[in-house]
Amino acid sequence: MKKILSFLSHDPLYLAGLLLAILSAAILLITTSFGPENGPGAFFVNYAISAGYLVAIFIRAFRKNGWRLRKGELKYTCLSLVLFFISAFALNRDMNVFDSSVTWLSVWIIIASIAVLLAPMTGALPKAVSYLICFLLGSALILFSYYAVYLFPLYLFSVIGLVAIGVSIHTYIPLFLAIVTVMLINRARRQNKGALFAAIGGALLPLLICAFFLVSWGVTNKQINLLVNQNALTEAKLPAWITVSQHIDNSPAAERILKTGLVYTEANTDDFFWRGVPSRSFTEPKQHDPLVVLATLFFKKPNLDEGERINILKAMYNARHQAQDRLWAGDDLETNSIITNVKLFPEYRMAYTEKMLTIRNNSKYSWGQQEAIYTFHLSKGSVVSSLSLWINGKKEQSRLTTKAKADSAYKEIVGVENHDPSVVHWQEGNTVTVRVFPCTSGENRRFKIGITSPLTKQGDRLIYDNASFDGPDAGGALETLQVSSEGKISGLDLPAGFKQTSPGVYEADRTYQPDFQISLAAPPLAETTFSFADTAYEVKNYTPKYEPFTPSAVYLDINNSWSKEQLDQVWAKVKNHPVYAYDDKLIRITDDNLGDVYDMLSRQNFSLFPVNEIKDPDNALLISASTDNAPNLSDLDGSGFAKDLTTYLKTPKHIRFFNIGYQLSPYIKALKELRVFNYAEGTTDELVKLLNQRLFILNQENEDTVVIDNAQMMIQKTHGPTTQHAPDHLLRLFAYNDLMRKIGADYFNNTYVQPDNINEAEKAYIVSPVSSLVVLETEKDYERFNIQQNKNSLKNASMQSSGAVPEPHEWLLIILSVATVVYFAVNKKLVPKGL
Repeated sequence: MKKILSFLSHDPLYLAGLLLAILSAAILLITTSFGPENGPGAFFVNYAISAGYLVAIFIRAFRKNGWRLRKGELKYTCLSLVLFFISAFALNRDMNVFDSSVTWLSVWIIIASIAVLLAPMTGALPKAVSYLICFLLGSALILFSYYAVYLFPLYLFSVIGLVAIGVSIHTYIPLFLAIVTVMLINRARRQNKGALFAAIGGALLPLLICAFFLVSWGVTNKQINLLVNQNALTEAKLPAWITVSQHIDNSPAAERILKTGLVYTEANTDDFFWRGVPSRSFTEPKQHDPLVVLATLFFKKPNLDEGERINILKAMYNARHQAQDRLWAGDDLETNSIITNVKLFPEYRMAYTEKMLTIRNNSKYSWGQQEAIYTFHLSKGSVVSSLSLWINGKKEQSRLTTKAKADSAYKEIVGVENHDPSVVHWQEGNTVTVRVFPCTSGENRRFKIGITSPLTKQGDRLIYDNASFDGPDAGGALETLQVSSEGKISGLDLPAGFKQTSPGVYEADRTYQPDFQISLAAPPLAETTFSFADTAYEVKNYTPKYEPFTPSAVYLDINNSWSKEQLDQVWAKVKNHPVYAYDDKLIRITDDNLGDVYDMLSRQNFSLFPVNEIKDPDNALLISASTDNAPNLSDLDGSGFAKDLTTYLKTPKHIRFFNIGYQLSPYIKALKELRVFNYAEGTTDELVKLLNQRLFILNQENEDTVVIDNAQMMIQKTHGPTTQHAPDHLLRLFAYNDLMRKIGADYFNNTYVQPDNINEAEKAYIVSPVSSLVVLETEKDYERFNIQQNKNSLKNASMQSSGAVPEPHEWLLIILSVATVVYFAVNKKLVPKGL
């Protein structure tokens, strides 16, 4: 340490260079964190530091050596080049030569820069540290050489820029750094021969990693092409991209192959600047990965078009939000604040949540307008029941219409005109999408979404799960939360930070956290009802009932979620029945082929068991295990698989289905919501118990009853007026589940958009496969798109929504009664004496 301090104290110019490098890097880091609007001014600060230090070392060299500047000391050149290297990245934010570096590259850049800064001090450092610096210099040489070659096409144009303010000098900095690094390694070699071997080792490491990655890329690329060929050869009913996503390894190389051109910069020798322009079809931030650039230089693209690669990313990497179709960009948007208001209804095992989000546009251009798109992930069984958008400072509530009308109005206004629409659409997998336009840098936009949710019952506790979202970055957003309840509540367990502000009301202020739970004691269910349109809705406990059942055939939906132990345990109980698995065709399983079938099917990342292959659905049993990542049911639209499934489901089916575990793939989840299955779940031991007892769960749903299994309750509909005051969310949840039951048979052919279904959605005012909520700016906009004010409807839900809603004739009686009372109160003389 004394040697280091002595070295720095005797060379104030070197010490000043180190401090300036730290300052310049801090400025780059801070201004990048604050947002792109801070870029231009920040660059000139970095550039001024670099240029100022360069002038200082020129003055020192001139004073010491006159015009013999070549005799200047290498250590100052190292510092100057690192300062310009930092300045180059500041400039790149505004003159995008290469996209944002991937994380590992950013770390490598920092380490390489530190190695160059410390290399002149090796004489004052311990021998082991000196070897480490030489090792890092060898690695840095590869990095600087890569950038030097990458920027080579700009060299000629940059010469012209040198005669201006010299900004284009940054183009040559990696080349100069590569030369200086060689000089540093050579100087270290002269002092210690072992330094050369350390540097060679440092250079070999990234080269070996690159070689390994290129081999992996080539193998995966070949595998993809072979799978596409096999799919075409067998004339499979599933699209080729399904086959690819089922069988390719979930590896870094596979992900980068799929994201090349969408996220990762690719090499393009036909482009003068030697790089492809990333697609706008995928909204994940664009990134620069040298491994991808080199791989695309040596290998051809896989035999998949852009749409197919996006479909695979949606299925394998949970990238549905990034793949949303956009009418306008949203790169500069962020979620500025969030207000979450939760109202619990413990006696009805449900909750109503309002989320109010504020969107800020950080664009440096005042005229730039962008589109905000959010994907909300709802808890199981939840439904959206309100939407509001603030227009010119005033809250405007939504109207409910068909999904097609809402989509048409939104696209027409956003794509052609300059108005203020917002729309929320239902999506598979307990998700909805919300779109808000326009978001400008001159005004923050605000919208509010309301969600009606059942509470999950676990033992004697009720669990509330927060609805999280994907969308404009909310990493630094401040969230205010409020939790209250309708009626008494006990055993309340809130996340840390909540404080009681009034009886039954709790609040918290914190940085946004997407996932949290609220737990409370489960009281007995209420006996009151909610009444609307001469129909009452009430909650009842759901107790599973069982019916005698012996399967005529058993179908095993095997994928990599199955363990061999699970399969052996199930096989021991079902092998006396006809047992089938599926791999392009049904395979009869026997003791002889059981192991081979498992080895083959357990390699699949997911499975899509074609339930239409089940010949006797009333007496069959389908057993499955699932993963989160798989295609949605709608992704299969238009395929032969979907056509066969549509034909099969024209007659409603209730296939007995047992899920091993509690996780469902999007495909299975959709079929369950559409009531294709008589569903049960649990462990293999619970399955074996049912098989031993020759029982299976009885389906208790019908036109007047829906089952919400996670809440362990049923909602029943009865006819006849009542005046008791349960929350209107009973009707909303009943209608959503009833609609899903009705539309299952016609899901793929869209014939489920029928007046009866639309009327049911409108009455409950819920977002569903047939209905959406939309906010338009003016009444004329609603008239133009024939979106009428909703009648005989619950309208937008609110925190005050509860109790029976009077019928039209009841409103008339109320008005007449009030008018009579007012009339006699004003005209007391008309009141007979004695009354």
